[in-house]
Amino acid sequence: MGLVLVLMIFTSITLLGLWEKKRSRKRFQEAVRKLKELEAVTLTKTVKQ
Repeated sequence: MGLVLVLMIFTSITLLGLWEKKRSRKRFQEAVRKLKELEAVTLTKTVKQ
């Protein structure tokens, strides 16, 4: 019974870690995309002035 509990905890920690890694990668890509958009907007405003 104890071995099953340890395996369940190990599995859940591993799966949560993989899920969090995927989520943080997606958030990072979204932040990079927004930063590029902002940079393009500010460059456009600078050129117009």
